[in-house]
Amino acid sequence: MATEKFKALVHFIIHECREHPGKLGAIRLNKVLWYADAIGYKINGVSVTGETYVKRRKGPVPSHILAILREMMDEGKILIQEPKHQYNPRNFISLESPDHGILSDDEKEMARSILGSVCGYTANEISELTDDAIWDAAVEGEDIPIRATLAARAGEITDEILQWANNSIAARQAA
Repeated sequence: MATEKFKALVHFIIHECREHPGKLGAIRLNKVLWYADAIGYKINGVSVTGETYVKRRKGPVPSHILAILREMMDEGKILIQEPKHQYNPRNFISLESPDHGILSDDEKEMARSILGSVCGYTANEISELTDDAIWDAAVEGEDIPIRATLAARAGEITDEILQWANNSIAARQAA
């Protein structure tokens, strides 16, 4: 099951959007969580929450997000309003302040920064930004290891790299 830190980050993100109702739908929430964990992994070698992610149509989705959202609703921490129209997002409402002791100040600041960036895009635009080589390589419903984000973008193929690759292939063929 998801960690308390994952739950704390979900609540923190929802609470941060309390003054911007309708701005944080499910897609944006999932993106903020993905980017927080991916950036945390790249910086510290571990993700912020330890959550696992799976490939879905609109990008990586935390494996336990639905269970955590239900749990937080049952605890009276959040409310989820379903959209009135097909193309409107769900509305996540924080009913109480999150536990600020679980997340570090750096993690909260990183989440705020990511949230500000993500909310500057439409849900479709932000989905396209997470459709990278890692997402493309996975099949629908497959786990996307957070460590794979280290190889999300191919590096430049220089003449030196091509020479090394050709030499390696030649050496194997000669053996």
